Amino acid sequence: MFITQPKIFISSTIWDLPNERVAAYKAVNNVGAFPVMSEKTMEAQNMDSLTACLSKVLESDIYVLILGGRYGWQPEGKESMTELEYLTARRKNIPILVINTTYPKEALQNEFGGRVESNFFRKTVNNAFELEKELEKALKTEIDRKQSEYFNKTEPVYSNLVKVQFPHQLYMADLDIDKKAVKKYNKEINRPFYKPSLHEYAVSALYMHDISFPHDWIVWNGKIITFHDLQEDSIGLTKIIDKGTTEAFECDEFYDTSPNHLSQFKFLLKKCLVSKLHKLKIKWIKDEKLFAFLPVKKDDLDRWKPRSIEWTKTVKRATRKVVEIKRNLKNKEEVFNMRCLAFKTRFENFDANWYISLKPEWIFLWNDLQVCNLAFKNIQWLKKTERNMHVFNHFNFILHYLQPSHMESLFDEYKEYPFLKLQKIEKFDFAPIVPDLIWNNLEAIGAQKKNEDKDGNVELFGI
Repeated sequence: MFITQPKIFISSTIWDLPNERVAAYKAVNNVGAFPVMSEKTMEAQNMDSLTACLSKVLESDIYVLILGGRYGWQPEGKESMTELEYLTARRKNIPILVINTTYPKEALQNEFGGRVESNFFRKTVNNAFELEKELEKALKTEIDRKQSEYFNKTEPVYSNLVKVQFPHQLYMADLDIDKKAVKKYNKEINRPFYKPSLHEYAVSALYMHDISFPHDWIVWNGKIITFHDLQEDSIGLTKIIDKGTTEAFECDEFYDTSPNHLSQFKFLLKKCLVSKLHKLKIKWIKDEKLFAFLPVKKDDLDRWKPRSIEWTKTVKRATRKVVEIKRNLKNKEEVFNMRCLAFKTRFENFDANWYISLKPEWIFLWNDLQVCNLAFKNIQWLKKTERNMHVFNHFNFILHYLQPSHMESLFDEYKEYPFLKLQKIEKFDFAPIVPDLIWNNLEAIGAQKKNEDKDGNVELFGI
């Protein structure tokens, strides 16, 4: 289905209708469409004339039949070229507009016109001037109808947005630490502490109290903000706050206060996500602003081993390699770098609902897990060669892996993170229909068949 410039195939005999075909050419251009005509816009092709013309009919959005006096060339001794083009358009349900002329007709052309008339109303014109005028009106009507039909119809689409859940309340309290004592402590343990932020003071204060605590909290305007209940003495953060200042707020009350409050709330959600993924050996790479799967095991020679994860893809069990080891070309015994599956995230708030967007990425790490700064071209090549199906499968795997119900069965030591839960992929039913043909042709043949969307409701999770 066309969106902007439709292709209009002009079908008629040529030598007896030169002026009429020029008129048709003008009419198509007048409505902003593209005329498909053998003598004007079709290029030379390495195939016979019949195949070339019929293939162009199949590529067209509207088929225009002009009935002159001659029946025309019969390439196979039966139907004429024009009638074969007409039959092809009918078989593929391409919209057909018929312009008849008052010129004397051959017997076979009269019979052809009768077959056409039984299926389509035809407009009769006396000359090329009338043809241009009538065809322009007919094309405008058909194009407006098809575009109105297109824009008024919707189809369900899957986005990269996933709904998230978090507690209804958050807690806030004034930070209460002795900066001089913290500086002295860092000096004693020889920990660099040059121009520290208030958050770094708070982290050091926890270490000073020998408290190991997840980093799912933020410091803003001299206050700690977290989903942890700061009124509970068992919470380690209570050792670095003034408990008398602790307040509980409804989350929406907090993030609706101002754009700055909303920004800080998103930052808190990101910190919670970092904590949630930490146990799963997924690391936040700050400089690249993405999360990356890390290797988890080494071999007997202290070299990182590839990391693969089993998961359930619908009803099938599948294995996804998330860390691939690249050996040194000069010395196969050495690890050069590692290609790791990664993803970027972003939290969004729409109509009182919160979502996280997941965008699959790739990253290369050195053996010490630092970012490999030589792999830019490798990443660009990977993105260039991947198709829609690959990216969707990455997304589907990442989402499944991050959902708690899957984690509990995979890891005995995994305890569901209480402050941030991911739900299913979000499906929207209000999106305008998007033609699938162009992007789907980029897929392999097998993937194209799985992507067929005849009913506008393809089940993506079944592929």
